[in-house]
Amino acid sequence: MAKKTYQDLRTELDEVLLKLQDPNCGVEEAVKLYERGLALTAELRDLLEASENKLTKLASE
Repeated sequence: MAKKTYQDLRTELDEVLLKLQDPNCGVEEAVKLYERGLALTAELRDLLEASENKLTKLASE
């Protein structure tokens, strides 16, 4: 499976957030969505940290 881009992950997170705002979202689904949101947030944070490290390294060369 190809690694998802920042934009792919952000789009999925936005979709999760929209689903969580749906008044018809059940508790079990909300918990699953919340867990997915946390995982997506961690992946996004990792991508941003990697990009920041790369930029820092490039700036120091």
